[in-house]
Amino acid sequence: MRTLTAILSFALAGRVFAGVVYENQTEFFTTGDFNGDGVTDILVLDKSTGNARVGYLNAAGSIAWSAPLATGTENVSGCAAGRFLKASRDGIAVTSADLNRVNLADLSNSNSAPSPTVVSPAGIGAHSIAALASPLGGAAPAYNFLLVASSLNPPPQKRLDLLGLNSGAASPVGQYPETGSFDRPNALPLPSNGPTLAAGLVRGGTNDSLDIWQFTNSPSVLATASNLPSNGDYAFGQFNGELLPRFLFYQPGQSNVTVMSLLQTNGAYVFGPPLAVSLTNAVTQVFYTAVGSNGAFQINFGGAIQGLRLPGSVPSLTSPYGAAAGSVVTGMAPLQNGTFALLDAPAGSPISMHASIVRFDGTNYTQISSSNMPSVTTSATRANVWLFDSEPFVSQSLGFIESLSAPVWSVSAAGLPGSDNVTAESDGGPTNGLSTTPSTNSFGAPPSPSKFALVNQYNDAISVFSYGSPRPPESANVLISPPPGAYQPPIQVSFTVSGGGSTVYYNTGPTNGWHLYSAPFSLIYNTTVTYFASNSAAALRSRLQTANYLLGNAGPPPSPIVDKPGTDTNAEPPITTNVAVLSSAGTVFYGRRAADNTGTIWCVNLDGSGETYITSGARPRVSRDGKWLAFLRDGNPFANQGNLYARNLLTGTETLLVNNTNTIVHYDWDATGTNLVFDYNCLFYRVNLFGQTAAITASPVCDAFAPAVNPATGGVAYFDLNPNSRGIFVATSNFTAAGKVSGSITGARWPEWSPDGQALSFVNGALGVSVDGGMDLWIVNADGTGLNAITAISGDGTNGFPHGAVWSPDGGSLVAAGTIYGTNGLWVIPLTADHTSCDCAEPLTPLPISPGDPVDFAGSTLAAAVPPITNFPSLYIRLDPTMVVVYWSTNNGDYTLQTSAALPGASPAWSGITGPYYLNGSNIEYDLPRTNLLTHQYFRLNLTGAFVAAPQ
Repeated sequence: MRTLTAILSFALAGRVFAGVVYENQTEFFTTGDFNGDGVTDILVLDKSTGNARVGYLNAAGSIAWSAPLATGTENVSGCAAGRFLKASRDGIAVTSADLNRVNLADLSNSNSAPSPTVVSPAGIGAHSIAALASPLGGAAPAYNFLLVASSLNPPPQKRLDLLGLNSGAASPVGQYPETGSFDRPNALPLPSNGPTLAAGLVRGGTNDSLDIWQFTNSPSVLATASNLPSNGDYAFGQFNGELLPRFLFYQPGQSNVTVMSLLQTNGAYVFGPPLAVSLTNAVTQVFYTAVGSNGAFQINFGGAIQGLRLPGSVPSLTSPYGAAAGSVVTGMAPLQNGTFALLDAPAGSPISMHASIVRFDGTNYTQISSSNMPSVTTSATRANVWLFDSEPFVSQSLGFIESLSAPVWSVSAAGLPGSDNVTAESDGGPTNGLSTTPSTNSFGAPPSPSKFALVNQYNDAISVFSYGSPRPPESANVLISPPPGAYQPPIQVSFTVSGGGSTVYYNTGPTNGWHLYSAPFSLIYNTTVTYFASNSAAALRSRLQTANYLLGNAGPPPSPIVDKPGTDTNAEPPITTNVAVLSSAGTVFYGRRAADNTGTIWCVNLDGSGETYITSGARPRVSRDGKWLAFLRDGNPFANQGNLYARNLLTGTETLLVNNTNTIVHYDWDATGTNLVFDYNCLFYRVNLFGQTAAITASPVCDAFAPAVNPATGGVAYFDLNPNSRGIFVATSNFTAAGKVSGSITGARWPEWSPDGQALSFVNGALGVSVDGGMDLWIVNADGTGLNAITAISGDGTNGFPHGAVWSPDGGSLVAAGTIYGTNGLWVIPLTADHTSCDCAEPLTPLPISPGDPVDFAGSTLAAAVPPITNFPSLYIRLDPTMVVVYWSTNNGDYTLQTSAALPGASPAWSGITGPYYLNGSNIEYDLPRTNLLTHQYFRLNLTGAFVAAPQ
């Protein structure tokens, strides 16, 4: 085998980095010869559905698009193109973190894709993949190798699997540990029969790094570029005829990029000094196109691309090339000789809808062809028959088995479990409606343990629709008992599995390792159980599944299960114990932060009572009607890299709204309570509860964060950390007519509206772009007047309020997460009536909360609505010969009697009458001797609680 140094001595004349995979928030883009005609084709893979759209190119550069082709994978996190199934053409490999394996798909047929071939690497939780032509050196074999990164293994958790493929059959070459999650991997070929290296971003720490792996001799990391921006991205390519490539590193949404050369020095490989390039606009994506032995980084600014060349290592930008009017560039698939496919879509669309083949000659762009792309899904790619182990709609744990795609309007399924026959009707259009002669489609014997089926037209009034592709049955089906939910501890957890030779593996936490299930086990704490089945006979694994058990003491015990006549298939679910119960005095929703950057969300009443754990996550924000909780989770939410979720506080249901591939700092609910306004990728967006997003702003503002919606006007406040425009700004709901209201206060951050929308609180801090640098609290009127400091904390680096404060529901206090007197906690800071200072005498005392992780964020306060009294009790007075008798109905026995010598508001105030009280039939009476009656005396009933009256 040649040494690596000898291999690198060959020239790199006009090398093309084929099959490089790029991605945005919703799609993957790459190239390959998918139909085997010798011409490179384009692949656009939708992450959500896993459906592929292939643009088959001809020699003239025209595109013929396939129908959407199902790959059998949803929520795709990894994609690669290569010779996996056939030596004569490319296929694709796809995976997702919960798929727990890799699907290989043949895309040669433009109408449909056959069932995928399944590969199970040794690593658990495969999440990213790359095709490597010749990682072991020498001439490339007929089939590609597959590099698979996984992150849920027994320690070390992060690993790489190298597999050799032959007609879809995989052979393990080796497994290697990584220091973090290996993301965005790509093949990095070396010249003239040299080994194919693998480059990928290593995430998980404060900063990212890029590792280049070599697999010859002793597999190891060949070179590392460290201290990269967290959650960034990269592109690479050849410039100026150089032997080794240059890498460009960037953070989407920022306007600065860094270029570094891979260099060979004394047989070792290092990255050269960084070349910083400042651009005029925020970068969305970066691609590379080769022109001979030179090339250009193609910078996507959203509405246009611009070539970045490096003659003599001096950055030079070409003229921009724009998308169609009203459209934005969504992606690019580089081809040969400076050509590429440019993908675009109307502004606000999450998926590519139009493609152009463009040639770049190093200076100018020329369009060769243009075409509209097909839709991502059709009726033929959508599941409309679902098979379950338990009865749909009435079972707490359905035990999903398989989904199928029958002709539209499937109306019934019969024969389970012996056979699966579906009756289907066709749609004859608006005039004819459904056909009167339904056809029957037989799918054969359903997989075990199918017992129930749900079809598209469930009954005359209920239709079930899906954009998900059909999902084949797992190699082994696993059911967990009891179903996920809230219980009183301890509980016994067990598994049942179908499929001969199948075993179940589970863990109870990311650091607890995997266990082979052999007997039921006990849980006594809140626990997430992750599990899967392994079918040793077929050498396949099932999907990863999770079950969340809430076993805390934050709520009432579950109600007993009551079997009602005729409902024995519908057991009562256990009561959720982590329901937030609001106090009329006010309740604050807050977040805690653990050392490993995981977070938990809690609520506690402002009097220190009723503390309740709600869910995992960070930076809570509750809708003003108290129904929805928005929060960040996954990744590192404390570094603004969590995904955006919404939780229904009434049911506990949680929904992923935005898959964050950039940064999200914060968000707020608009007046409807069903839309979130949030910052993302240098713009402000709106997202509804279905996850549909739309950009509100068009011009990038890359250091503006944390929109706060005015509860009275719908206007928006936000903070900007850009050195040229620092401060708190107030704008209209569409972010126009923004005005600065924080004056010259340094490092103003985190504005929050008062309940009446008349004033803002915010926090100042050090200069810089960290959103966590708050220290002292301030208040300012909405028009910029009345600017007053509320706290005065010395900048010792310990004390302060990193994320500002929220207002109490009555507007009389600020509630802040932070540190005072060296003590971390939740602080209620009372305000003077004019909001000019703290109405307090130090030292303050933090709210009493349970010990645990430090408090990080106070996100919202709400107060329970006090129901109006609509049935006022009647109070009566009669004069007996010697007594004044005051009486009222026993129906109002929880009221007590009060008296005053003057009308309310005068002195003395109302005072309670201790009795004695007497029962007289259906009335409660109080007897006052006439001689004791004051000149002016008033009586009233006050709702204070039950008392005991003596009989009379």
